[in-house]
Amino acid sequence: MVYYEENLQQYAIAEGNRFNWYAKEKDLVAWWLRRAELSDNLCTVDGERLTVLDSGQCNHGPGPDIFRSRILLDDFEMSGAVEMHLKAGDWFVHGHQCDVRYHDVILHVVLEGDTGPDIPTLKVDKNHLGAGECLAKRQITPEELVAHAFFRFKKKQEHLKLLAKEGQEYSPLFLGMIEIIMAGGSRFKQLHQAAQVLGLNHWPDCRTWQGSNLSYPDGSSKALLLKKIMEASHIFCLEDWYTLPQDSMSDVFMEMRSFGLSLNQCREWLVNILAPFIGDDGGFEHWLGMKIFRHYGLEKKMLPRLGLSKIRVVVEQQGLLAWRKNYCRTQSCSNCPLTQYHHTLTHIN
Repeated sequence: MVYYEENLQQYAIAEGNRFNWYAKEKDLVAWWLRRAELSDNLCTVDGERLTVLDSGQCNHGPGPDIFRSRILLDDFEMSGAVEMHLKAGDWFVHGHQCDVRYHDVILHVVLEGDTGPDIPTLKVDKNHLGAGECLAKRQITPEELVAHAFFRFKKKQEHLKLLAKEGQEYSPLFLGMIEIIMAGGSRFKQLHQAAQVLGLNHWPDCRTWQGSNLSYPDGSSKALLLKKIMEASHIFCLEDWYTLPQDSMSDVFMEMRSFGLSLNQCREWLVNILAPFIGDDGGFEHWLGMKIFRHYGLEKKMLPRLGLSKIRVVVEQQGLLAWRKNYCRTQSCSNCPLTQYHHTLTHIN
């Protein structure tokens, strides 16, 4: 989970009060969202058999930690909110008994203690939290990886269409190159400044940057590079870019590098902007054959989760990034195809 999402979850679990925050409650919430649906033999402290049909959704504000959960207690189905605490007695310490937002809580999940409210309570062994453990039961197939890469490719095409629509005066290839240049921690601020320089009301489709934080000079150097690119905007004319350069040392890339772009920035633009612009036949085909030129820093963690030893080409890398975004980053383990296990039924005569 990224830092921003951790902060959201931290304040949500703390019921909006940072002084009520306990370090391990986030692990308890993570366990519930990632593993509760897949856990067998769960029982409440009163001996009721517990089956989690739908773990629900994390609350990003005051109130119970989890909304819209569905559970079975023995054979009785219930739906509602779930609240997490390190100690059962924290329910009263936090004043939930006087808060109407907690009147629909159907399950109290704790690590220890026996003095909680009179509602079904699940006590979790802290040694079984395993919030960071991947639950994959098999290796990803090449077809699955390519399919997710193609989905990511289509998203990039949609982004280019928005660039073309909202920044009509400029080529989407030109605006795409500016996005490559402004990548990093201050991307929003720098793209807003670039929009002002270009005379735009705002930067079109300003998405959160999900690439690596490349090392760049300070802001004044970026401003200077932006000025140089604006002076050379003719090289981004759409009519000149319906085929891909044969290699990264082509004349046009040499021209780009002459006004300050690095070779990796040119390659980044080729993968994320030009290839989607060209389309499925030429652009995605290029992804299938182009060797990766750098790592995002995420591969080391993702490769073992997907059962892979290494990645070699761009389509594999992009598929890995799409898989992370769809499942791992959002902790959607119960929806991840790799956590599903199907028994083959044996025919009985």
